[in-house]
Amino acid sequence: MDWNKLSEDERLIAEQAVATYRAVKLAGREAPHGKGLAYLEEAVRRHGDELLRNTLQRVINAQDEAQKKGSPGYGVPAGAKPNSNGSRPSAC
Repeated sequence: MDWNKLSEDERLIAEQAVATYRAVKLAGREAPHGKGLAYLEEAVRRHGDELLRNTLQRVINAQDEAQKKGSPGYGVPAGAKPNSNGSRPSAC
């Protein structure tokens, strides 16, 4: 990967990933004896979820901007309807 060719969004996400890694590593160092895994998992949930939310938001924003520029010129066929009797009430 050529780090010099990253977009602004990619660079920000990479920086956030490093910050998340550092926060998880720090949580492990600061955890009391016998609580390391719990502290690591909590740090991953807290910081990892933030990283995922930021990533998702940037992707959504980029797609919204792309859609404002015009349609791709082709349609997407609708999928077949599910053939399931699971939603029908039982006749018993």
